[in-house]
Amino acid sequence: MKTDIANAFNFLHDHLDDLSSTIVPLWHPLGFVSCVINDSSKEQVVRVHYWPAGERRVKNPDWPIHTHSYFLKSLVLSGRVKDLQYSVERGEQWCVYSVNYYEGGSEIIRTSESINAHPTIDEIRDAGVKYEVPRGVFHQTKVPDDQTAVTLALLTDHGTEPPKVLGTKQGKKYPYDRIEYDPEVFWKVVREAVECHLTNRCK
Repeated sequence: MKTDIANAFNFLHDHLDDLSSTIVPLWHPLGFVSCVINDSSKEQVVRVHYWPAGERRVKNPDWPIHTHSYFLKSLVLSGRVKDLQYSVERGEQWCVYSVNYYEGGSEIIRTSESINAHPTIDEIRDAGVKYEVPRGVFHQTKVPDDQTAVTLALLTDHGTEPPKVLGTKQGKKYPYDRIEYDPEVFWKVVREAVECHLTNRCK
């Protein structure tokens, strides 16, 4: 598969039946449902993200600003999301937590670093829109609790530095177990979102 979000969408569209019968989505610590649909290449991973209306399962405490250890390309299939990206500098506004992964979950661990963060991008991304978040850039994606959105994510340019999360100076460590989400509901919504994207009905 070429490193292109359009090819990632074609993969999702062409393999929907197989994917929906074999892959179970999981709640993500940031409150949405995440599903890896292709990780056969170490160079790139494809995921589908789903924000169910009226339902979020965020980690506790709920600290949404974070980085990735990869370059993120995203395509909004249905709904709309708010894309916030930040510049940072030394300061006392936030403590920096490092993300550690283990089988079945993850945890954030407080570091000695503290920074200030300022939004540099604050944009609504509607259905059909593609956008990017560079590796290591602090960002968050917002969808109002009463709204639904589905996005396709292509993860490339993977680095070795662990992701980071911005939080307040509380405990030293917070775990998060990744709970399964109803696959029947998930894949029904994804099919609708794929059809929306193909027909431009969601724009």
